[in-house]
This record gives sequence, C-alpha cells and structure tokens, in this order.
Amino acid sequence: MTIDRIDKQILALLQSDCRLSHQEIAERIGSSSSSVWRRVQALEASGVIAARVALVNPAAVGLNVCVICNVKLTHHSDGTRVEFEEMIADIPEVTSCYAVSGNHDYSMTVVVKDVQAYEKFLTQRILNSHLVDAAASSFTLRTVKSTTALNL
Repeated sequence: MTIDRIDKQILALLQSDCRLSHQEIAERIGSSSSSVWRRVQALEASGVIAARVALVNPAAVGLNVCVICNVKLTHHSDGTRVEFEEMIADIPEVTSCYAVSGNHDYSMTVVVKDVQAYEKFLTQRILNSHLVDAAASSFTLRTVKSTTALNL
C-alpha cells in the first residue's frame, strides 16, 4: 500500500488519539468523513494500522518496576530461537522483546510490581530455562520518553 500525505495525517491523528471519529479527523485535515472512513479501512486491511489500544500508566495499576533484561541463549540454532521467542510471547510481564546484535541475543522490557516480583520472574521464568545461558538486568530509574507514536 502506498501511504500518501493524507494517510500520514490520519495516522498521526490516530496515534495521538485513536478515539477520534472519522468526522473529527476529516475536519482537522480538510477532507470528508467518508473519505477518511475509506482510508482508515484500507490502512487497517493492509496492516498499516496494526491495532487500536488504550495505553495504561503502569504506576497507576501498581506496576512500579521496569527492567531492561538482556538475554544470551545457550545455543544459536533456529530451533532454540523459535522456542525462546514462543516462551517469551506467553509471559505477560515482558512488554517488548527484540532480537539484537552484540553481546546478547535478546533485549526485553519487563514491567512488574516490585523487585521481588522481578527476582521471581528472572529466576523462575528466564534463568531456569534450558534455553538461556545468561541474563543481565538494568533497572530503569525513571521514564524520560516513552511513546508508541511513529514519526511519519
């Protein structure tokens, strides 16, 4: 799908507030509501818009600890990578996981209620796995920037 200037304007508005109606978007970008509706449908059908979600403030729901956990696998086979990624997909404390280059194989963001919960997560879910050789943790002190919005 080719993304034009109007699509980018629609996407920028939806990234800031996905609750905007097609009419509100149309008024802001100088288009018709039906045109915006068609474009949003096309953006969703093509996978450009992957989901519409509510972003929850972790501290407001008692999740006060954010940790960057870097993991090194025991083996670098396709099977090990697939098995590790399937394991991580089922762990709700992991909010993001990236395959990375460098000294580690994966870098994950883990959000939990406290240090004890992280210790349990690390020892029982990660280090206890036959897939993991080592893990290094960095506790975040405060959030400087956190966004899901892409610069279009």
